[in-house]
Amino acid sequence: MKSKSGFTFIEVIIAITVFAIGVLAVLRLITQNLVTLDITQMRTNATFLAKEWIELVYNMRDSNISKWLPWDCVLVPDLLTGDRWTVDVEKVCAWYFSSWSQNNQLFQISFDPNWYTYSLPVDAGKNFAELRSGNRLYYTTWDAWWHQIFRYSSRPVEGIDPTVFSRYILFTGVSEWTNILPRDSILKVESHVLYNKWTKTWEVVLESFIWNY
Repeated sequence: MKSKSGFTFIEVIIAITVFAIGVLAVLRLITQNLVTLDITQMRTNATFLAKEWIELVYNMRDSNISKWLPWDCVLVPDLLTGDRWTVDVEKVCAWYFSSWSQNNQLFQISFDPNWYTYSLPVDAGKNFAELRSGNRLYYTTWDAWWHQIFRYSSRPVEGIDPTVFSRYILFTGVSEWTNILPRDSILKVESHVLYNKWTKTWEVVLESFIWNY
């Protein structure tokens, strides 16, 4: 008589348990990688949005100087409705980067296909919820030369819910030792982008300086 060799029931259970633990470890690692990738992508988008606004401020400064306008001028929204060659300079600029007095001015600046950039001042004393709700971004598209263009807009879009992003620009004075440099010559620019992810609110802040040269 030859004895038949094989696996016992306990050995099978142990093998299945070890295999399940290995599979669960791999699945956990994959889940963590996906979460990390998602967080990284969101932060990258927020960084691009923050950088876009700093570049926008520089472009506005250069455009103003080339048009013999005040360097920190923010054009009125309906500027193109009138004769822009005869309009009064005082009526051209709705706000100025360096116009803050006691509190810093918070600006919401956006693009529109039919208008120049514009800003909406936000009271610096508002709480976080009001500041965020007043600077929400919307994801919109439009067609140009048979291509669909995607962009973020600060203007509410009918039928489209706001995205998780909101942003604003903060202009402050620059201190040198104990002195504040003239704000009509140099300003510190902070571009803030906030976004919600799960139950947390994340924020990306990029800082730069802008000169009146």
